Amino acid sequence: MPDANPRFNKLPRPESIDAFIRYVRGSNVVVDVRKVHDQLIAVERLNGPSIRVHMTNVYIVGLADVAEILAEENTIDAIVTLSGWNSYSTEAKEYCKDNNIGLFKFKEFLGAVHYNNNQFFNYIHPDDR
Repeated sequence: MPDANPRFNKLPRPESIDAFIRYVRGSNVVVDVRKVHDQLIAVERLNGPSIRVHMTNVYIVGLADVAEILAEENTIDAIVTLSGWNSYSTEAKEYCKDNNIGLFKFKEFLGAVHYNNNQFFNYIHPDDR
């Protein structure tokens, strides 16, 4: 369930960010993870380009949220909503795919990080196939 504290409406909890970074670092295709600022990390991979990931806590990421994020961070490769309760709209997912931006839930990103190009942007977690 989303947190009632307005600070966490968009900014993930510090412990969620730390857990996400820890899991991403644990991937066998990741060389390094660097925190650029509160909501942005750079993921360096073995066999693919680095990925700039915007982390959010938006309950359901919609088109307006994507537009707001891209207005602030126009060089990102992915948006990840970190809470297990969170998701995204179909329209936001399609818009991101059409614009070569990955839009993922936490566990989806952990699978997508293994892929490049369209396989990355179109990744669907096995539980959702």
